[in-house]
Amino acid sequence: MKCFNHEERDAVATCQKCGKGLCKECASKHTPCLCDMCFTAIQAEQQQRAQTAENQRRQKYVNALVDTRSEFIKTCVLGIICGVIAALLINNTNEGGDVIISGFLYFFFVPFGWKLLTYIQSKFPVTVFGTFLFWIIWCVFKIVISIFVGVPAFIYQLFKTISAEKKMRGMKRKDDSQIPSK
Repeated sequence: MKCFNHEERDAVATCQKCGKGLCKECASKHTPCLCDMCFTAIQAEQQQRAQTAENQRRQKYVNALVDTRSEFIKTCVLGIICGVIAALLINNTNEGGDVIISGFLYFFFVPFGWKLLTYIQSKFPVTVFGTFLFWIIWCVFKIVISIFVGVPAFIYQLFKTISAEKKMRGMKRKDDSQIPSK
């Protein structure tokens, strides 16, 4: 058998992928023993796999950033609903305008505090059985604590969301700069 690239030379090996004959010089170019075309094809395939894996990793990261934003927006909407309900209840008691506004603000933060307390509570997997009265008292207690914990939780979520938005814009700029212009 003769070398595929050098017809005047005898083949000493074959390409491990396609079986073409290779002379000593061609056989020593790549490890494992491959012809130039198969070596190039394998490299292109590996680069394609790496690019696909990188694109999947980036998409997963972007999805997590989008989830952060949408979760913050949902919690803000819940906060507005809680605040409006509190303001309406306070307004029915004929309190002053300052009390209504502060009632709205206090109860706006309740969903943020509730989510934080629920997250902390999930770290302590304890099954508690109780009466209906126990659960009512527990929910009232959790709401009261949520009012105070909600402000720092809101601030944390706000900064986390702003940070996520900046990362998303940075990634978008990076992706736009990598697109070849026509």
